[in-house]
Amino acid sequence: ELCDNLKFYSSDKVLQILQGNKVVEVKNAEINKGKAARALLKEDKYDFILTVGDDATDEDMFKAMPTRAFTIKVGSTVSAANYFVHSHEQVISLLNDLVNAPVKAIAEK
Repeated sequence: ELCDNLKFYSSDKVLQILQGNKVVEVKNAEINKGKAARALLKEDKYDFILTVGDDATDEDMFKAMPTRAFTIKVGSTVSAANYFVHSHEQVISLLNDLVNAPVKAIAEK
């Protein structure tokens, strides 16, 4: 109901109303996580890009990533992300594995 009311009252504005995981985001429709990510990617060359997100507000970011990036959606398989995990615990496990993996093993993959 809140989202419907916000959409009604903002219909003549340049606003976007997004309902995410326990959040309602009201933002300028011309600004999103994808545009912010693209701006950061232009600043420098990165050897490894990992993008993880758990709700609809992360989809623009997944779409903006270069094809060599690893994009992971948490909690759902319906996404622009290349991979998915079921829970934040799996993300923590993955990050621990990355931190503790020998550099040579990562480069060989």
